[in-house]
Amino acid sequence: MTAQQTFRNTLVVLLTVALAYALFMSIRIVIVLFVAIIVASAVRPAVVWLQQRRVPQAATILLVYFIIGLGILITTIAVVPPAVNRLAGYISNEDRLAERIIVAQYTIEQFIETHTGKDITLLDPDSIRRTVSDMVEAFRRQAPSMLGEAGGILGDFILVVVMGVYWLTSRDEAMEFNSRLFPIGRRTLVTQIITEIESSMGAYVRGIVLVATFVGVANYVLMSLLGVPTPLTSGFIIGVTTAIPIIGGYIGAAAAVLLALLSSPLHAVLAFASFVLVQQIENHYLTPRVMSRSVGLNPILIIVFLFVGFALGGVIGALIAVPIAGTVMILLRHLFIEPRQAEAAPQYVEGGILIAQKDLAATGTAPQNSEAASLR
Repeated sequence: MTAQQTFRNTLVVLLTVALAYALFMSIRIVIVLFVAIIVASAVRPAVVWLQQRRVPQAATILLVYFIIGLGILITTIAVVPPAVNRLAGYISNEDRLAERIIVAQYTIEQFIETHTGKDITLLDPDSIRRTVSDMVEAFRRQAPSMLGEAGGILGDFILVVVMGVYWLTSRDEAMEFNSRLFPIGRRTLVTQIITEIESSMGAYVRGIVLVATFVGVANYVLMSLLGVPTPLTSGFIIGVTTAIPIIGGYIGAAAAVLLALLSSPLHAVLAFASFVLVQQIENHYLTPRVMSRSVGLNPILIIVFLFVGFALGGVIGALIAVPIAGTVMILLRHLFIEPRQAEAAPQYVEGGILIAQKDLAATGTAPQNSEAASLR
């Protein structure tokens, strides 16, 4: 290896390390940019639809994001104040909270004893009081940092909106720039692949929002009809956590059931029944079909990819499993499957079918002439 080659290889390694370090240090910005592009891809069909009706691009983009922001604001106003008031009541009177838990536990113990004939004590009441006191104290200590994190989330949300607006306004220029990085003969294919991936990602986000909205609204309606306290808060929690594949709904259901248990065990049972009923519709009908239409995968493959993603990367792995699977399938189809099918397919000509030489060689058939064989 010459000195010039050594210098070049060392420079490549150093640049790679520097790029990796810069990416690691700016990972939050990269994630925000990625989310902004995904959200922009999700709302782009609405933007295009309005533009086709001669609405100016700037007004269209601002209108779409205004509607999204208004929906989030209305939901926040409807959900947060009741939840905060209820939480503040529990924190200000931790003894009352502990007594409610003890009474709920006693009811459960009586139910078990009635149906099994066994006297059972789940938890010692003093242990419950100490645990509740410790949890309330820990929450009070963490409250300032939680408010700081909420401010950071709000800042990230604003960045997502701003970056999304810029992406929608400069998307065509960015696509053209990316296509110029490839040979002329490949530019059309590259643009087609990027557009299809963008559409798949956007459809996936729209599917997630649709499923989460259905689950939240359905649980709210059922809990309201069943008389469960704070149905709006419980439905919102279940709906939001449903966006986390596989385990998200169970996390939300556990929170909703515990919240209802503070009122009475009967309310907890009704909240659980509401969750189970809605989950059957969501798991067996809505989610597989919506996700299959979003990323173009079979519903069974969707479930398999979700479990594989969760097994390999936990919650984050499950969140990105379906978009990655859809992206991989798009790349495989354009770069491998379709070219192979095009090579293997016979060519139709006037008066017959033109068969490639390699296909004739594979079957051991001699061609009728030096170019190909014509089946008449």
